[in-house]
Amino acid sequence: MTGSHAVHVYHPSAYQSNDLCAARGCKEGSVCFLAVGKAICVKRDVAREKLGKHKFVEHGTDDELLRKKHQHDLLTETAKHEKHEKHSCARGELDSIGGRLVQWFSDMHRVHGEGRDVSLKKHKIVCRPDVAWMFEQWDGDENGQLTQKELAPIEGNMKEKCLPHFLDLCDDMVIDGEISVDEWCDCFSYSADYRHEPPCHRQKHHADPHLLGVFIPRCDLEGFFQPEQCHSGHCWCVDKYGREFDQSRVEGELPDCGQYGAELTEEEEEDLHSRI
Repeated sequence: MTGSHAVHVYHPSAYQSNDLCAARGCKEGSVCFLAVGKAICVKRDVAREKLGKHKFVEHGTDDELLRKKHQHDLLTETAKHEKHEKHSCARGELDSIGGRLVQWFSDMHRVHGEGRDVSLKKHKIVCRPDVAWMFEQWDGDENGQLTQKELAPIEGNMKEKCLPHFLDLCDDMVIDGEISVDEWCDCFSYSADYRHEPPCHRQKHHADPHLLGVFIPRCDLEGFFQPEQCHSGHCWCVDKYGREFDQSRVEGELPDCGQYGAELTEEEEEDLHSRI
């Protein structure tokens, strides 16, 4: 998000007051960003993270506004301390938890699931049968999302002090406090074999998506870097290993990486715009 242009945020009730946002037709749960004469759709939670302390103008009802006192501002000192403790685990500890969880999933799937496959709700990430089966066991309302309430028994029964931190890191595609099917499957893709983890997947899972300003790379389904990367007002092109191409970096706009990859979909363009 560059500071040289005013950003206007239009909420659903105000879409019709702006021709560009009205024509964009953002989906439910999103807001319309208007900057540099262009409208893009951004999920509310992502919008709040990206805007941070930047100056912006909102259009909508009081109930829709992003400038509300965030929940973390209301935490007691005890809760803040607990939150800090939750995120004080070393990378090695987190990796070992992932491996132990996959082993537990496998044992439970073999004994209680009789090794059967399950048909998860629509997802893009390839999922191990035992990982998919375990997701189904915890997804009580079968909506394809694991809420904090649904995850609580796992965190309590496993007696692992770093487990809450590990599960928080799984929430990295849409940072909303819940773990989707894709986030769950992706999180455990290499937990049993980190030696062969692709470079983009490794970098993404070694970053804490909840830290303000952290760079989360865009990865393809095989765990390598996608050609277009954006962060903190800049975009650039990379090869599959994340190496930046000379003279590809631009500010405040999407890069032209057409010679390195396929044409971007509308969803991919929205994701990139939300990272600028």
